[in-house]
Amino acid sequence: MGIATIPAASASPIKSIQRGYAASAGNITISSVNTAKAFVRGFSDGSAGSAGATGTDSGTLTPAGGGIAAPDLGAVRLQSSSFPTYSGTRTFSAGSTDLTSSEFNVYFTNSTTITATGACYWEVVEYN
Repeated sequence: MGIATIPAASASPIKSIQRGYAASAGNITISSVNTAKAFVRGFSDGSAGSAGATGTDSGTLTPAGGGIAAPDLGAVRLQSSSFPTYSGTRTFSAGSTDLTSSEFNVYFTNSTTITATGACYWEVVEYN
């Protein structure tokens, strides 16, 4: 989790800007700011979620007799008995369907720490 601090111009109402990237959830140490005169912004870089599903396919594929016959004129004719047969069971079920989704962000823990809820870009802006 890297931090970049950008010095502000003397006439600017901005005292400091700190930026970085959190690859995962956790605490990030920043240079001390007055939280009454600062805000933190997060830009989500990921999401979380899952959906369960299961399926089965069991059975037997049986080749049928017959084949392709070629009469004298060279025409090819497909005999009806040349198609294979399948007997079996196919099932599909949803399984566990707890589908969740979330975007990650950051928040102040104290004047020297922000906490990321997951992968995100963040920015702390302190003003005069």
